[in-house]
Amino acid sequence: MTDSIELSWRESPGPSALSDVEVLCKVNKNSIISICCLSENRIPKSQLRLQCRYLQKLDLLDRRGSELYSLTTKGEEFLEEKREMPQSDGYLDLQELLNLQDNRITDLSLLNQEDIKQKNYNIFREVEDPQIETDHEYTVDVRDPRRKSQKVLSAKKWKLDRILREFPRTEPITSQCAHWVTSLVSFHLFPDANHRTTMITLYQLALANCVIGEGHKWPGDETEIGKAVLLSKFHRHLSPERNFERLWRRDTLYWHWYQYFEYLLFDVEYPALNHHSEKDLREKLKRVRNK
Repeated sequence: MTDSIELSWRESPGPSALSDVEVLCKVNKNSIISICCLSENRIPKSQLRLQCRYLQKLDLLDRRGSELYSLTTKGEEFLEEKREMPQSDGYLDLQELLNLQDNRITDLSLLNQEDIKQKNYNIFREVEDPQIETDHEYTVDVRDPRRKSQKVLSAKKWKLDRILREFPRTEPITSQCAHWVTSLVSFHLFPDANHRTTMITLYQLALANCVIGEGHKWPGDETEIGKAVLLSKFHRHLSPERNFERLWRRDTLYWHWYQYFEYLLFDVEYPALNHHSEKDLREKLKRVRNK
């Protein structure tokens, strides 16, 4: 089966994969089952998380906890052959069932965790280079200045890898952009320039997947993106600490970026950008951080 999304195990199924039907059958046998039990130390958990998320989106699975799933009535009817859904070799036709016609980010192969780290490091080097004029800042909290570079490059590889592997490829583009920024910014993987790094890498993905053209004013007007980042820092400060059990949750930080990308990509008005001056936002952020 050929889908418009890059899910390698669907193209070349083997012993390290379960088909969609096999996943549903295993859930059905266990009433409620965890990703860990589905994996049986044989199938990559990231792969199963992606699978269970789109099966949930199709209303075949119900999420019962951070990594727990049960079968829905629709899922039971499908297994009992009371409900037909297009499939091939046990894999559901996502292209037809999820209506994936609109442009979205489906191929992340041009980006790996080292690329993301390098983008952040480039920002750091630019700020540190006395021969380059820049208005940007990059703060590294270390006692020994000689350890700055090491600190900048110390982001956990496995965290970046998991974000890349489990990126929600079946979501609409606005949601994908919001998830990308929210996940990288929430974990604050770098000492500084997390928002800048996120926007640079997201631009690469959006451009490569034909979501935007080279002439697109990314990431928006300087004043508007400046306000968006300040609002993002405000929401991040007030949000509960993010963990990988709830990697793609939709909290206030997510909805802030969702509205921003609706504005950036589709020109849908985002009132918050006009209700605050940059000065006011900086003062509000300072107050909440000092509490």
